[in-house]
Amino acid sequence: MIEGMKKLYNHKLSHVTISPLNDYTDEYLRDVYMPPKLLAMYKDRREFKKGYTLVTQYKDVFSTDEKVYTRIFLQGEAGSGKTTFLAKLVLDWCEESHISSTSDKSSHFFADVHVLKGYVFVFHILLRNAVKQFDVYTMIKEQIIDLIYSQEDREKAYRLLNEIMKRERCLALLDGLDEWTGPGDPHNLPTLVVDHSKCVMIITTRPWKLAVGKITHSDINALLQLEGINKPLDLSKVILSRFVDIKELEIKHSAFKDYILNQKLEELLSSPLMLSAIVCSYAEGIELKGSKCEIYILLLESLFKKPNSEICTFEQPPYPCFKRTQYIQTNIEQLNRLSELAFHLMFVNEKENSIAFSIMELKKFKLNESEHKEFVLKSGILTETRNASILRSESSFMFFHLSMQEFLAAYHIARNTHLIDGIISDYLKRHNAAYLDVSQVFIFLCGLDISGAEKLSSMMNEQNTCDAPGTLLERDGLIHLRHLYDFQKIPLAGYREAVSNGHTGISITLSHFNFDLKKFDEHTIRDLHRIWTINGANAISLVVYCENTFEKKRISTANDESASHIKFDLNSCTQLKYLQLGKDGILITGKYTTMYIF
Repeated sequence: MIEGMKKLYNHKLSHVTISPLNDYTDEYLRDVYMPPKLLAMYKDRREFKKGYTLVTQYKDVFSTDEKVYTRIFLQGEAGSGKTTFLAKLVLDWCEESHISSTSDKSSHFFADVHVLKGYVFVFHILLRNAVKQFDVYTMIKEQIIDLIYSQEDREKAYRLLNEIMKRERCLALLDGLDEWTGPGDPHNLPTLVVDHSKCVMIITTRPWKLAVGKITHSDINALLQLEGINKPLDLSKVILSRFVDIKELEIKHSAFKDYILNQKLEELLSSPLMLSAIVCSYAEGIELKGSKCEIYILLLESLFKKPNSEICTFEQPPYPCFKRTQYIQTNIEQLNRLSELAFHLMFVNEKENSIAFSIMELKKFKLNESEHKEFVLKSGILTETRNASILRSESSFMFFHLSMQEFLAAYHIARNTHLIDGIISDYLKRHNAAYLDVSQVFIFLCGLDISGAEKLSSMMNEQNTCDAPGTLLERDGLIHLRHLYDFQKIPLAGYREAVSNGHTGISITLSHFNFDLKKFDEHTIRDLHRIWTINGANAISLVVYCENTFEKKRISTANDESASHIKFDLNSCTQLKYLQLGKDGILITGKYTTMYIF
């Protein structure tokens, strides 16, 4: 069984696509793998906080000096490298001894492979292929055992698997909790039966899934935050080396670094998905300007090119990111049908059918017809999986990446903004903390249609504010609205996406502001302050934490680019209920209330 699993993993996981523009451009994972930026979270009273210690060894994933973990969560945003990290872990377990790759500049990162050898079996599971299941044993049977053994030998293998999971030290890797629904209460997490308690689980997810309240702190033994690649420029050089002559690599990579700085793309590089799109487009002579929509339309165009390479440009592009496209106009009917499907799955379907769906969903949008079905499958936008059945052979379909489904849903909303007051409003009312679930859709919408995004931001902000009673804590006279302030990341990202796409007069709604000048960089403070200036009448709480920050850096406002302070005029803040000022560097002046933060 061990040998069969290793053969399966080496076949399925050993190669990775380095170009989102070309599915056929794959490389041996070890040759292009770069260590992740992995941080341990720690529990502080009622919440998990991000620590500053980088996790660089497997032993620190599984335990500390005081405790060995049995259920470990690894959270990270879309495209941050969660799936690749698990694939590398599995391949390290498969190897008889650790083999350093040519690109392994930091060979000391996760070099303690002997820790993995302590697990007799490692089970690698894709949760998106098990959306209606909750028993990990059943998932392993269907996704691993059934691929190793013929039907005649499976019953014997199932019994053997059960005995192994009772007696041996095993590791179950469950990838994509955010793409899994399960049957609901009380099964809000994949579970192991009591007899299989020797197994350790690592579960990957996007952060919003842990924030919706169904997963308690007692469910989480350890939480790790994956923030992308530890050294993204090193990976950019490795990917670029696959497209340029080795003699020109240093010159080309130096020019690429200048391009990244000039276009302010550094933040996007931490995501492996975004990095590969930026590097590959640059290698093909396409330069981007920091817009996520621009990157995703480039990915979409490259996929559409496969089944239909006829070139046609827009005379009047409907959205800024469509301006330089060549293969979108030709395939606009396919795009519109796919985007309607993406929207329907996310906002109309039940959650358990929002990721994986049947041929019936394709029929609703006339994508089952041979010409259209061939297009969506050949392009790679949708993938098809055969489901074994005694009675009949059935297929399930899914978008190749959840973030692409979210982009397409945002495009459909931009074309039909009336949906915001109807279906989306109902969706937000039906689901607790749904504003977290749709955050990526909102950010894409900010780049496509700012008026629709502004309306959606008002609804999301209202839901976040309505959740305040459960997250508002008063201790020692201080107001702590941590979860409310976590929300400000979403409109902040949306504002930046809108600016990147050339939108002006942006009016995104936000009621709770936390200016932590010690943690935030200059760009974050400036952008957040601009959102503040248009939300005086909406502001409910304001926390400002200073510590002589501006002695080291100058922060300018929209009104005065040379100012060494930022100004908060509270005269229009008629709803302001909570004001918390921390440390020094704050001057309060004016007839009513004006604060200057130095």
